[in-house]
Amino acid sequence: MSIRYEGRDAEKHEIDLNQLGISLQGFARILGVCGNFVETGKYNKQFDSLAVKVVAREPDEHHCYEVVAYIQGIMTSANFWSGTGGAVLTAVVAYVLSRRSSEEMKLLKDALDKSLANSAQMTERLISTIDKMAEALRPAARMATSPIDKTCNNIGIYASGTKISELDDKNKEYFSAATSIRFDRTKTYVGIFSELDTKTGSCKVSLSESEPRIQCEITDPIRSLPNNPYALALASQAPLSFLAKAEIDEDGVIAKLFISDLAPTTAPQPSAPSAKP
Repeated sequence: MSIRYEGRDAEKHEIDLNQLGISLQGFARILGVCGNFVETGKYNKQFDSLAVKVVAREPDEHHCYEVVAYIQGIMTSANFWSGTGGAVLTAVVAYVLSRRSSEEMKLLKDALDKSLANSAQMTERLISTIDKMAEALRPAARMATSPIDKTCNNIGIYASGTKISELDDKNKEYFSAATSIRFDRTKTYVGIFSELDTKTGSCKVSLSESEPRIQCEITDPIRSLPNNPYALALASQAPLSFLAKAEIDEDGVIAKLFISDLAPTTAPQPSAPSAKP
């Protein structure tokens, strides 16, 4: 894919280096995550563990500042996409960089229908994943559009010489809009506790060995009882199943867990001492 910064400084084949660096970090994440989705059919938010790699190639000469990005490792899953993975990739990238209009959704759906032989159930499932992925990539899109109105007027995205997306000040405004904190529904998590304050309920939990510890707050009142399951799990370093509501940051990553109860499969809770007569 070709990324062309057009207008202003870019017309002279130069561009603000700081703005270019911010923008390319955003595009690298967008192309990498979208390419990984096309390669595996899965959304992976861990950038360092993607099945593909985005590299820069020497561009052709145009009246702009151009960077050519090539996604290595993609298209080995041709059977999954019926040999039309390239069309799916351009549709997914265009949608992630769009303002989510009904027309752009139709283009994405048409590309998926064609690739999946009109499997409506599979298409709906993938659209749901792509929507989640697009929202999580919003900060990357904000970085990608950073040079607009500063060192270029617009950014064109090309695939095989055909423009698939054009980003202007309206796109930049859309991605720069403040996003509110989101909360996921209450569900079961399994984690290992590494810190716990039984008075405040503040703690830290690791949901897997490969992910960083997550800040948590236990609202379950049994946290202050002697030998409660949370304290015992901390002491034994054994995994504990619990119910929690997750606070999701703008990258789509869990920022904090609010633990309300033990999961139904967890061992019985300790009994509280009897009240005085």
